[in-house]
Amino acid sequence: RSKLATVEFDFDLWDVYNQVNEMFSEVVCSIYNPGDLIWVHDYHLLVLPGKLRDRAPLAGAKIGFFLHIPWPSSETYRSLPVRGEILRGVLSSTLVGFHLFDYARHFLSACRRLLSLDHSAHRGMLGVEYMGRHVLIRVSHIGIDPDRFARALKDDVVLKRSREMRLQYHGRWILGGVDDLDELKGISLKLLAFEELLKTSWIFREKLMLIQVAIPKKSRVSETTRDEISSLVDRINSTYGMNGRVPVVYIEQDITFSERVALYSIIDTLFLTPLRDGLNLVPYEYIISASEGKGQLVLSEFTGCSKALSAAIRVNPWDISDIASQIDKAFAMSREEITARHTSDSSYVSKHPTSTWAESFLSDLHQASEVTGKLVNLGYFLPSVRSVDLFGFERLNLETLRSSYTGSDKRLLLLDYDGTLTSNSESTRMSFAWAVPGTETMNSLQALASDERNTIFIVSGRTTEVLSKAFESISSIGLIAEHGLQIRYPGECWGPPPTDVDYSWLELAKEIMLRYCERTDGSYIEEKKSGIVWHLGDADPEFGNWQAKDLHGHLCNVLAGYEASVISGRGWLQVRSSMVSKGIITETILQRMSDGEPDFVFCVGDDQTDEDMFKCFGSWSSEKVFTCTVGVKPSNAKYYVRTNLDVSHALETLALGKRNSTESVTFS
Repeated sequence: RSKLATVEFDFDLWDVYNQVNEMFSEVVCSIYNPGDLIWVHDYHLLVLPGKLRDRAPLAGAKIGFFLHIPWPSSETYRSLPVRGEILRGVLSSTLVGFHLFDYARHFLSACRRLLSLDHSAHRGMLGVEYMGRHVLIRVSHIGIDPDRFARALKDDVVLKRSREMRLQYHGRWILGGVDDLDELKGISLKLLAFEELLKTSWIFREKLMLIQVAIPKKSRVSETTRDEISSLVDRINSTYGMNGRVPVVYIEQDITFSERVALYSIIDTLFLTPLRDGLNLVPYEYIISASEGKGQLVLSEFTGCSKALSAAIRVNPWDISDIASQIDKAFAMSREEITARHTSDSSYVSKHPTSTWAESFLSDLHQASEVTGKLVNLGYFLPSVRSVDLFGFERLNLETLRSSYTGSDKRLLLLDYDGTLTSNSESTRMSFAWAVPGTETMNSLQALASDERNTIFIVSGRTTEVLSKAFESISSIGLIAEHGLQIRYPGECWGPPPTDVDYSWLELAKEIMLRYCERTDGSYIEEKKSGIVWHLGDADPEFGNWQAKDLHGHLCNVLAGYEASVISGRGWLQVRSSMVSKGIITETILQRMSDGEPDFVFCVGDDQTDEDMFKCFGSWSSEKVFTCTVGVKPSNAKYYVRTNLDVSHALETLALGKRNSTESVTFS
């Protein structure tokens, strides 16, 4: 018989489990006063909310439940003989919390498949209707106590141990890991990736080392896992050890809090490769404890908190060669980028301590109602773009573009920035912060700007500071910031923003966005002069979609009476003044061209904000106007290209002013 066939569910232990939960309910009932909040934690008390709800004094109580481990997929969960009892127990809560959306999604799937319960979203919270009650579902990762680690870093014991290790490992670049000795922590895969890296270069063999702490847990230590790890450590050290130094320092024991903080302080890069993870706060602890110039993270994409730390380098723990490549990338990273990444994650961890997490959960529990409310049904988030037929929508032809350009004397180029001149293949916080046009694109813009017949504007949602820095070497290019709030005409200084714009809605929009940001790990807010942007590129894609759809509707309802527009794009949602748009600023530019309208226009953008520009040229002669969207999608543009690389290719074609014999007529 198979191993699975010999596993039987122990109903005697299940009875004991219920008895323990019943004992808890008796004690809670004995001390409960009307208006008290009840907060139940973790898998030990899954059925306690149901037992509390069955007691008359607690029938209307506000009960919170937070699960600190992953909820299994519905396919796994449905095999439990007591699956219904557990689900009904948890659903007796007023508010149910999970660390990650993946876990909440599995829970909601179990509710749907086993109890036929649909879920909805309202004000950034998911919800399930159960037995005439509305059960809220909250996703929020717990934090740490940053002050505790800050104090420890000044402790004499920690400072002494840190100095000792710095002296011992002087001149070496240190990867570090602190894991339970558990097969699911992926320590063996980590060692294989480290070994692969040592094979590639003598520099790594000379400079790189790994300090791996494996904390044994009696209930989880497998001799097979232990032997496999020991064998790999011995093999690496015997093969690559030199001059009395070993590349892997393996510590199989628990370590004190002081030793842990001292170790964090000397590690250059924290390196974790779990195959499956629940609550793992080691990355948070490391980020707060890392010394200046350190603080990089290489984390398995299955690490519980990896989505919340936007600057982390995420890896698939099974892809050994890619892990080695990503460590190489971290090793070669500039000090400036290391500092920027560390600052980003350190700020997040500092602003989300355990106390804030607890206060926020209890605040939601306090505000929750046991009365069923009307909810907005969920659906995938789609920007509210006007439906446009694709009839006549064609791929941009370079030869036609070049021919029209060379035959004209007064040309206007309006170019979006993000996703048009820069890549939008990633929408993460760090890729957004570091996005700049490529060298080829900048060279083409420099050549085009040197032609007196050309007027070029970069029309962007970015701030004046970002655009000024990006184009500081080309003063003859015009810059438009924040979708038209401020403009710098070619060769001039930035003009002031308009003074007659109403921003009375800004604080209200910010307050709403902050609530969604708090409930959506990986999201953040960017404040601008003309509005506010909620970025969700680092959030779970599915959960981010749901939250964005709900936030879009919420903002539209609340701001309906204000001069504010709610617009959406790839990985972001923005509220800005209705008096500011790329269309309005385009009309301003055209009016300023006093010697007549241009006889060639090349207008390119990639998202909804650029549609306003395209509309400005809807009635112009198609022979001299080339409105072009990046990506094949409904648009007011006449043409499309597939990526920002195609835009770069088009600019190069115009800069050359003639057709290259090796150039294809259309984009590939």
